[in-house]
Amino acid sequence: MSKKIPFTEEQLRVLELNPYTYSVSSNRITFTLEFKKFFVDQIRTHRKTTPEVLKAAGYDPSWFAQGCKSSLRRRILDEADSERGLRPPRGLSTEQQLAAFEAKDLSAQKTDASIKELQERIVYLEKQVEFLKKISNIVTNPKLQ
Repeated sequence: MSKKIPFTEEQLRVLELNPYTYSVSSNRITFTLEFKKFFVDQIRTHRKTTPEVLKAAGYDPSWFAQGCKSSLRRRILDEADSERGLRPPRGLSTEQQLAAFEAKDLSAQKTDASIKELQERIVYLEKQVEFLKKISNIVTNPKLQ
C-alpha cells in the first residue's frame, strides 16, 4: 500500500490558480465539471494518456502518484459511463469558501474567536505573498535556478 505524499505549500498555490481546480487541500484535489468533460474528451477522442491530459490542463503530472493518476482516470471514465453522467463536485469551492469568509459578520462572534480566525487568515495570506514573490523571481530571473 502506498503512502500519500501531501502537496507542498507552493504546489497548493499553483493548483489553486488552475481554473480546472474546484478545491484543493494538502492531500486532496477536487476537479471541476469542466475538467472532467475535458478529460473524457481528451482520452476518448484524442487518445491521450492521463499524464498528457493533466499536462494539457495545466497540471504537472509528476505531482501525482501513478496510482492516483490511474484512479483518476478510472473514476472519471466510470462517472461518465454511469446513468447520471458527469456531475459537478460537491461542497464549496475555494472561491466560495473565500466569499463565505468575506460575508461573515465577525462582530457577532466572540472577540477571541474573531481574532484567532483573522490571525489564521493573515498567516495564510502572508504565505501566498511569499509564494508569489518566489514565482515572480523565477519568471524574471530564470537563469538563477
